[in-house]
Amino acid sequence: MSSDRHVIVVGAGPGGLAAAARLHERGSGRVAVTLISPGLRATFLGGTLEVALGDQEPAAFTAAVDLAGVRCIDAAVSAVAPDGVALDGERLAADAVIAAPGLAVDAESVPRWSRALAAWDPHGAWRLRERVLDLPAGRVLVAITAVPYRCPPAPLALAVGLAGRHLEARHAVRVTVATPEPVPLAGVGGEAPAFVSDACAAAGVTLERGFVPDLDASADGVLRATDGREISYDGAFLVPVHRRAVCLEGLPGPGPLVAVGDRGSVDGSLLYVVGDAAATGLPRAAGFASGAAVAAADGALESLGIAPAPPPPALEASCFMFHHGRAISRIGVRYAQDGPSVRIDGPSRDLWPARAGELRRFLEAAGAGGSGPTAAG
Repeated sequence: MSSDRHVIVVGAGPGGLAAAARLHERGSGRVAVTLISPGLRATFLGGTLEVALGDQEPAAFTAAVDLAGVRCIDAAVSAVAPDGVALDGERLAADAVIAAPGLAVDAESVPRWSRALAAWDPHGAWRLRERVLDLPAGRVLVAITAVPYRCPPAPLALAVGLAGRHLEARHAVRVTVATPEPVPLAGVGGEAPAFVSDACAAAGVTLERGFVPDLDASADGVLRATDGREISYDGAFLVPVHRRAVCLEGLPGPGPLVAVGDRGSVDGSLLYVVGDAAATGLPRAAGFASGAAVAAADGALESLGIAPAPPPPALEASCFMFHHGRAISRIGVRYAQDGPSVRIDGPSRDLWPARAGELRRFLEAAGAGGSGPTAAG
């Protein structure tokens, strides 16, 4: 750690990995980079869908973090500040901090019902199979319990995918997806809201809009909304409440999100918050987290007098929908100076290599190799 400056990165998701790589690339020799994350494992959260649909195992979507030129520490950060972080009862000093811990999934926000599972990651989705995927008859429910949550299209994509799997298995299963949003993917814009609504209709999935769950009034097998509506189910996958990470407690901002300014800076300081936890108005997706992290790293390097910051990159992200016949579609979103744009490709089985490439790049960013899954099933 003999470099002139020291920058700490918190988190090993898309934002944390991108920030650490950018700092090392542009500040090598002049800035020491430390990445801190519990377990030092990077998880491709998009793999939740493949695992839930029975196409892959959770291990296919995780990798050990091993970044060349970056000091990696296995620890949980309890607090962040512009001049360092607190961990394991000690304080580690820094000249700047980039925090990308993501949002914390609060599975305990949902009662422990026997017919429902509350999770939103590949390992949690593994437990979904016996409750939902293997159900021979009845109703399957996919419900979002609160906003914001990670990857806006994913619950709808899961519902459409589950309908396809049950159709292939000749199960007498109806699938319902419920969202608190009056219009699904309104924040994405463009043709995305109509596309996901049409995809649900084509798959025979019932879409309940504006369904805000009242968990206290609900029971095992019945999910009730604050407006009195209720959905009976035989198996359910509930996206839990997403909360602010512990290390971000006390920072300004609404609910689980942290208020940020230029390049993710908190109150104009050398503390940056990027990714899912930042109140940017953007959907919570991996591509946006990575782009924002690059901009934050460039801003930190400029503020420390190490390298001038180029203009922030255009922010791009893609999410995938799963359809009957093992076809997938891709919703691509791009935010640039001339405004946002949405592009939809598919449905097509030809998009599976693109999906595999997204996973491969994530694992490589963590320092791992491997090509990842190339097709469903």
